[in-house]
Amino acid sequence: MYHFDWLSIEQDHGFEIPESVIASLFDFGVIGIHLDTGEIQQGIRTGKYRHKGSYCDEVSIQVSGSTIKMEGNPSRWGKTENLLGFTSIDACVHCFNNILAKLKLPLFTRCTEIFHGQGKDGEKVHTFSNGAIIKRLDITTNKSVGKGNERTFIKALSQMRYRNSIGRLHTNGCTADWLSAKGNANLIYPSCYIKHEELRIHSYDKIKNKFGEHSSEFQYYKKVYDYCEQNGVVRFEQKLKSRYLKRENLCYWGLSDFSKLEQLQEEFINMHKNLGVSKIELQTIAEQLVNKGVVDTLRKANTTAFYAMKWASGEDMNLLPERTFKRHRSLLRKIGIDIANPCDVEKFQAVQVISCEQIFVRPFKAPDFYQYPSNTPILRLVA
Repeated sequence: MYHFDWLSIEQDHGFEIPESVIASLFDFGVIGIHLDTGEIQQGIRTGKYRHKGSYCDEVSIQVSGSTIKMEGNPSRWGKTENLLGFTSIDACVHCFNNILAKLKLPLFTRCTEIFHGQGKDGEKVHTFSNGAIIKRLDITTNKSVGKGNERTFIKALSQMRYRNSIGRLHTNGCTADWLSAKGNANLIYPSCYIKHEELRIHSYDKIKNKFGEHSSEFQYYKKVYDYCEQNGVVRFEQKLKSRYLKRENLCYWGLSDFSKLEQLQEEFINMHKNLGVSKIELQTIAEQLVNKGVVDTLRKANTTAFYAMKWASGEDMNLLPERTFKRHRSLLRKIGIDIANPCDVEKFQAVQVISCEQIFVRPFKAPDFYQYPSNTPILRLVA
């Protein structure tokens, strides 16, 4: 199970947003002029309007002619925190539409058709629709690893690869993320971090200073913070970028099938199941290979474990014959060792101590006092 933690969405409504509405929100706008012809561009372009809620929550809105773009965390709107949130796209868009209605801006509508347009000579055919287009979507899942185990768990996880991306441990030890060999994340940006640390950094002092230390708002926030700390809550998060959403046909609100996101998130959060090496000893690695059914004989296991020892001692595995490298890398990845990455001794020590006997990764259970996000009906006056 996952919930949505960020939404970026836009729609071309096909008509200019009234200047009176724009003037009520923005201090200034820009009108384009064609430098060659002097022709004035239709429609006003604005900067980002940051609409603030009552609980240090915020969304941004931008107008460009007939197009409205909105982004923010709908699961955080009207709440002090975002531990849990909306589990459907419809609920997220409904939250945004509630805000737009109060600001007297056009609402996002569902796509009912997809069109294919031909660009200029040599350009690719582009697709567009008659409804709202999703430009970014963040999906998150919480897991409990036990108090005090969070850093060890994340450090171990950072040694693994995900979707051909290389794990990276942040210097504070609270976050691991996965980037390409060039340091990019063009399609998906995955990360895993300690939830109570994230709550402390982003909103703890803000809520305390705004409402007061003894206020009900801060006391509730602190209860959520303490619960996450006591249960060792870590969050698996994937930021799905525009290119990925478009490629996978997940950008059309009303037409796209988002059920495939369940499998995508399951693959990510199940990475930890390969963390099973308890000691970096030849015999132990070989036994793990046999016990997990990776190989069927101890002789084969010893051969593969031998290459793991060479890797751990700092030898360059790229010097191996390609077939040999690929074969043993494939086998070792099944127990959480990736010899394609340079061996980081500090990280690999974390992989040694992680095991099913020491750290149990459990589904997250919300506390009884938790306040879930809610949507109120959209009300508009009819003239």
